[in-house]
Amino acid sequence: MVRARFAELMAAGAAEVPLDEAALLISTELQPGRDLIEWLAELDELAGSCPTPTPDGVARHLSDDEHFTGNRDAYYDWRNSCLDRVIATRTGIPISLSVLMIEVARRVGVKMVGVGMPAHFMVRVADDTEVFFDPFDGGRRLDRSGARALFQELTRGQVPWNETYLEPTPNRDIVIRMLNNLKGVFSGRADLVRLGLVMGLRSEVPELAESEAVEIATASAVFN
Repeated sequence: MVRARFAELMAAGAAEVPLDEAALLISTELQPGRDLIEWLAELDELAGSCPTPTPDGVARHLSDDEHFTGNRDAYYDWRNSCLDRVIATRTGIPISLSVLMIEVARRVGVKMVGVGMPAHFMVRVADDTEVFFDPFDGGRRLDRSGARALFQELTRGQVPWNETYLEPTPNRDIVIRMLNNLKGVFSGRADLVRLGLVMGLRSEVPELAESEAVEIATASAVFN
């Protein structure tokens, strides 16, 4: 069962949650019949064809060789949050493209971490606090000042800057943010069936289940 396995993963320590499997479980819940092993193998293949196992090499491989880029034309399409669709279409939103980069990098021995900056998600080299990549923008490399400039551009200077925005985001929190995005998309479209599926996954995350008990119960009524 997808939800049972998802609950098992989300019970792990914040840093130990496997991003690839957790993201693909979300995809499978929303798109029944997806073969998890097949898409994990696709990630293996992407990593296997990476010619230079360095942070810059991974970024170049995904953007230049494999042509991954941000989906600017249909940014709010829920499929942008499904890792299998990101792999298949070579497009996604910042967080899903970041998960892809982190997982391909991990497979070639490069440790990268997610950076959940408000308004935009990026990737940072784990052992270098000065090197960031923006997978949504063709894997563009940024330093701290460049990341701050991007934030100010996106928020139009209306949100105060805080250096903590560039701290690593634990894997578990990345998965929760993906669920937050999907909840927002399906709520906005009144897609009650898929919203119910997302709320079902959220019910397997203890702190979300506690704070959203009424919403979860309401959403589950769709299937009863």
